[in-house]
Amino acid sequence: MGRHAGYIAAHSALASRQVDVVLIPEVPFYMEGKNGLLKHIYRLLKSQSNAVIVVAEGAGSELLKSQETEVDESGNVKLKDIGSYLTQSISKYMKQKKLNASIKYVDPSYMVRSVPADAEDSVYCLYLASYAVHGAMAGYSGFSLGLVSGRSV
Repeated sequence: MGRHAGYIAAHSALASRQVDVVLIPEVPFYMEGKNGLLKHIYRLLKSQSNAVIVVAEGAGSELLKSQETEVDESGNVKLKDIGSYLTQSISKYMKQKKLNASIKYVDPSYMVRSVPADAEDSVYCLYLASYAVHGAMAGYSGFSLGLVSGRSV
């Protein structure tokens, strides 16, 4: 997971079973053309009157390369707001096609990060914390741990 991985977006879309398009950084996409995103969304809106699009952080960053690059306090390149870009592009395309579409853009970044942990996450974190303490008490440092096939590694 991270700013160039679409794990959370892809799995959230699969879990909801209500998402029409998922854009993740691992799979480049293009806006225009026969199989472009805009044409696909247009076809969706014509056939089912609505479309849900999930966009992972970092997806489509190649579309915004021409914009000025900024860095944060840690020296990481700040990612441009692909959501605003997509909202404007989709809205403009639908107007050109004379399709009345209401485009809504929701940035769930705080919602995703502020949801209480479920029981499975709580138990998993308990295991990780316990094993981290055991490792440290055994004299290990700079190590990583996790569960693989139900076993602690």
